[in-house]
Amino acid sequence: DNQVVGLHPSCGLDAQPEWVIFNEFVLTTRPYIRTVTTVQPEWLLEYAPLYFNLGEFKDSEMKRALIKVQNKRTGRRDTPIEDGRKKKKQRR
Repeated sequence: DNQVVGLHPSCGLDAQPEWVIFNEFVLTTRPYIRTVTTVQPEWLLEYAPLYFNLGEFKDSEMKRALIKVQNKRTGRRDTPIEDGRKKKKQRR
């Protein structure tokens, strides 16, 4: 939801990882995430391609970061990935 959150003190992670998957969102004096595990963004694209279908994502910092990861995996340079939708042919 594009919210800034902190790691809950009870989550057990010492460092601030760049990518995580979490199970709980806790709202106290500030928003926290709890039950957290560190992940590599490549894993999201490889193991959950239906959930992380970048063609369906709204433009966001996360989408741009995942596009960079996808392009790196496929050997593309600064080339946008296909969004999975068929392009309409233009009639002349």
